[in-house]
Amino acid sequence: MKGHFLHVLKYAVLVISVCLSYQAVEAHDKEFKSNEFYEAMKRDVTGDKKIDTIEVRGTPSEKNRHLLTKMELVVESNRKRMAIPLEAGYKPKLALADFNKDGVQDVFVSFQKQNKSELFHQIYSFDKGQVANIEVPPSVPVTAQFQDYYMADITIEGQKPVRVDISSHRQVYEELGIYQNGKLNEATELIIHPYFELTVRSQFGRGKGLTGKQLVKGIEGEEAIATISSVWSFQDGAWKLIKANVKPLKKIKN
Repeated sequence: MKGHFLHVLKYAVLVISVCLSYQAVEAHDKEFKSNEFYEAMKRDVTGDKKIDTIEVRGTPSEKNRHLLTKMELVVESNRKRMAIPLEAGYKPKLALADFNKDGVQDVFVSFQKQNKSELFHQIYSFDKGQVANIEVPPSVPVTAQFQDYYMADITIEGQKPVRVDISSHRQVYEELGIYQNGKLNEATELIIHPYFELTVRSQFGRGKGLTGKQLVKGIEGEEAIATISSVWSFQDGAWKLIKANVKPLKKIKN
């Protein structure tokens, strides 16, 4: 009789354990489906010498699973959860670097915005469990002007102009009235786009900073005619431009 009771008791314990495990898995699956994470790292970003979990979470759109909605940057540290809401986008990326040189890693998050033509990029500090925003570098100080005979001058502040041949687009520019038989109708600026790429890079003697790339276009919608590359270092509470250059793109044949 006693043996039978022990057998029944063991079976009951087994059934209860299985049920609890199933509920735990089901709850985890529901949470995962409703708020999946797509990028994750483990590092101390709060300065308490304990490993934190850093994640970018998001929910795939019903119409396009590649588009993540309800995105957020989540840092879990010592039972404290800090979440920063982000807009919808594609392909989120995480990187860590001590940009402000306070001895604590900062979190750099970037992804393609919903329209795919713009890049979201932001830096956050979680030092001592307090969320603070560190502005990303501004656009490179540059002017870009059309010149006669289908040429353009792109000038980074403090540098000599870089002349670019834009004659492969002459037909479009003539139709738009920018040129008339190769002569510029009036002073007109080219379009300097925001960064399409910002990447964390080590810099000799300066720790880690950012490198950026921007496109230059004559008119909206056409192919780019040049790229602007830049290197930035965070010094004394602000971004300093270390170097920048203009690179004309290969001439596109009509």
